[in-house]
Amino acid sequence: MASLKVMIVEDDPVIRGLAAEALERWDLAVCLPEPDEDILAYAAREDPQLVVLDVGLPKLDGYEWCARIRAVSRVPILFVSARAESSAAVRALAQGGDDWLTKPFELELFAAKVRALLRRAYSWAPEPSPLLERAGLVLDYERRSASFAGSSVELGKNGSALLKRLLERDGRVATRDELMDALWSEEAFVDDNTLTVNVTRLKKDLATIGAEGMVETVRGSGYRIA
Repeated sequence: MASLKVMIVEDDPVIRGLAAEALERWDLAVCLPEPDEDILAYAAREDPQLVVLDVGLPKLDGYEWCARIRAVSRVPILFVSARAESSAAVRALAQGGDDWLTKPFELELFAAKVRALLRRAYSWAPEPSPLLERAGLVLDYERRSASFAGSSVELGKNGSALLKRLLERDGRVATRDELMDALWSEEAFVDDNTLTVNVTRLKKDLATIGAEGMVETVRGSGYRIA
């Protein structure tokens, strides 16, 4: 099946970029209209299979764009908003939205919701193995554990996210910015010091199973799996 396309309508450029990267890692195509342009006309041109729709947009709010999209299309719509009150989510669903996610959100949860909506709408369900491996180091991302030479260690949420990104790079350098994206959580955007602390902890955890030196620092660039 050709790659399905997701349209992300979001006025925060940082969140828009991170959300796009999270979906592209699942081989989804992404289109990114400017938040002040005619969203309905853009959707007609791009023909997305799912719409991610922010509520707070500069021209018309997400509720109004949802109503206009719903008048001509049954495309799945995932609302995202910083509004935490239940009444906002109720209004979004009543307007024709299919799901709701409160910002800030975990990128893994965001991507999971998008994939779930696509599965329901189009029977699209590529489910890769939760195991990633390089040079004998195996990550079970769902269980948040790593194993090497017959030993295993629990990594926790941040360690698993970092190791997953490093293994996905397959020996190439993952920049510090990439790895900070991987650690972006509900609490805040992580800073450079937070990344250093978490990489150090990951290295120590891997050393306990004999995989010391597997995470290699590349000065001025980032990190890679040796």
